[in-house]
Amino acid sequence: MKFRKSPVKAATKTTAKKPAQKVKKTPVKPLTALKPAAKTPARGKLPARLLQAGEPAPYRIENAKGSAPVLIVCDHASNRVPKALNNVGLSKADLEKHIAWDPGTENIGRYMSDKLDAAAFFATYSRIVVDVNRGERSPECMREVSDHIQVPGNKGLSAAQKRQRLDEIFWPYHRALTGQIKNYLKKGIVPVIVSLHSFTPEMDGFKRPWHIGVLWNKEEEIARRVVENLRAQNPGMVVGENEPYTLKQANLTKNTIKTHAEDTGLPYVIVEFRQDLVATKRDALKWGRIFLEALAPILMDEGLYRPRRERERTVSKKPASRKPARAKPAKKKPLRKAAK
Repeated sequence: MKFRKSPVKAATKTTAKKPAQKVKKTPVKPLTALKPAAKTPARGKLPARLLQAGEPAPYRIENAKGSAPVLIVCDHASNRVPKALNNVGLSKADLEKHIAWDPGTENIGRYMSDKLDAAAFFATYSRIVVDVNRGERSPECMREVSDHIQVPGNKGLSAAQKRQRLDEIFWPYHRALTGQIKNYLKKGIVPVIVSLHSFTPEMDGFKRPWHIGVLWNKEEEIARRVVENLRAQNPGMVVGENEPYTLKQANLTKNTIKTHAEDTGLPYVIVEFRQDLVATKRDALKWGRIFLEALAPILMDEGLYRPRRERERTVSKKPASRKPARAKPAKKKPLRKAAK
């Protein structure tokens, strides 16, 4: 919005002629140009719009009308940065690292979406711009330093700059995800949320031994069944239980699963793939198949598709009308428990 400049009226004449005084006009700035008094460096200027013409929306939904009562979510599928932010000052090499995204998860998500005929929900911007898998007030939502790498474009962000990233990327992502879940609930379907992530093989000098990790907080039963199946079906595989991190950590008290599944009682599972094992599309599809083979027998359990409180109250009771998700290529297999 721009204000119109009011014409300045000439001073009225008096009996004694006086030279006309020049009135200094102060140009009125548009609202988008108003800034706080404190000076900010040039790189900190707030663009009128963060997402420019031709750039994608903050999320992408594939197979939105899939028949399976399953929703696949990939919070860190992309390392894209809005053009206005000039790669937040990072090199192309740094943007390929885990600080910017979870490599492999998009390919795995699309594979699972196809095999299950399930909807898949992808973030389209880098976690280094704004991390949709953190609380909006978390210092990890817009990190100034990530894994010892300085992020110049995130240094000293003003409240207005942070709000712009939240308003144009973070909140639209979560509103759309909420809408997708509501579409299931309106049909009387309680969906299982499958959250896909990948982790760096080494952190702070520690080489992480796990090939894959399964995470949980309140949905421990589902997670442990996945762990058991992975070990039984893949002898020698190193499967992490709440590794390489746990949802009980202080920095994860608010995240996508907490907001959209735990707080609403929806069943869920979170999986982490080691990034060096899913770096290529071929390898990502291989691990997508491995994980799906472990998950598929669990998705066949009709009693899974109920709110957590109802599942906890009536463990043995199963609804008659719910159709479980079925993986296309996989045959139904009985659960096998691995020795611990």
